[in-house]
Amino acid sequence: MATPETGKWKTAVIHSINEIDALEWNKCVPPDYPFLRHEFLLALENSNCVSNHTGWQPCHILIRIRNSPPTVLGAMPMYLKSHSWGEYIFDWSWADAYHRNGFQYYPKLIVQSPFTPLTSPKLLFAPNATDRAQIQQHLAASAVAVLQKMQASSCHLLFITADEANILKNNGFLSRIGTIEFIWRNREYESMEHFLSGLSSKKRKNVRQERNSVAQQGIRIETVSGEEIESHHWHAIEHFYSKTIDKYGSIKYLSPEFFQFAGQQMPENFVLFLAEQNGRYIGGSVCLKGANTLYGRYWGALRDYQALHFEICYYSAIEYCIEHGIASYNAGVQGEHKLSRGFLPELVHSSHMLSSVEFERGIQNYLDREAIQMVHYQKILESRSPYKEVER
Repeated sequence: MATPETGKWKTAVIHSINEIDALEWNKCVPPDYPFLRHEFLLALENSNCVSNHTGWQPCHILIRIRNSPPTVLGAMPMYLKSHSWGEYIFDWSWADAYHRNGFQYYPKLIVQSPFTPLTSPKLLFAPNATDRAQIQQHLAASAVAVLQKMQASSCHLLFITADEANILKNNGFLSRIGTIEFIWRNREYESMEHFLSGLSSKKRKNVRQERNSVAQQGIRIETVSGEEIESHHWHAIEHFYSKTIDKYGSIKYLSPEFFQFAGQQMPENFVLFLAEQNGRYIGGSVCLKGANTLYGRYWGALRDYQALHFEICYYSAIEYCIEHGIASYNAGVQGEHKLSRGFLPELVHSSHMLSSVEFERGIQNYLDREAIQMVHYQKILESRSPYKEVER
């Protein structure tokens, strides 16, 4: 597919992550973002979670040096979408407005790791690249070129960094602050008790009560990571994940094969917290581990157990970060209950390019109002910080 060219770079669109060598792709991925790695994206493809059939058609952008061996300088994970499921930056009202006015909103382009609502860079470049700003500008221009070539309605870069949002704004994209993620920061805590000592007395008491209630039910928490994770652990996790999806009537984006494949290909990036009672696993959660960040991703249980969700999704993970000197734990978007358990709100950025000028002004006005509301909402949440002194 034709994309913007320069005298020194060649740009290409690939329709499977398999079309690029894993080492070439991964060198563009900063070490703190395992969900952007070749292995993770390949697991989604090989398990049929991502495909034309599921409405996620890969069309990743690559920038290579012209007239040389195929050395990749820049990359961007992009998908052609036929729906808006699995993104977590919601645009259903935009799609409705298009359809009510006789326009087609789908297909559209999405730049994101599928089903992964976590902030990370998306305009990726190799660590040895000297023209990093130009590469990012070129990736943005290439996304617009693909948008026009595919005659899609729009291009959306989701869960991007604030710096990338500024770059994209300068390239004609609309900026959005549409949600909040909750992140725990490690303030060089020496132990879980050291962390708890920084909370207000009421919040500290509540955490201790919830952790005690799990123990009083005869539930033991087992932490399994890296090469320790075996096939039966993944079978248990997939079962819990499926039970929780069925319970809440959600969409099951991930197949059993995904957990097995990803676990085999990148075990060093997974940490499991498994709850055991009377000799069997009754629940568990999955975290992804980057160089200095832990990310909460999936969880489930056989049934409702008092405070188990808080233990295996928050407290055990926080304790793991403290013990291993990990700087932060990103518990993802949504869920004000995370606030009282040590997580603080941070704004989530995205950028959007619309093919239709008829809708651009209206959506821009909406985004301006939404950003004001989200900043106000963040300040309200910060005022309810569980810490003795509100972190700024």
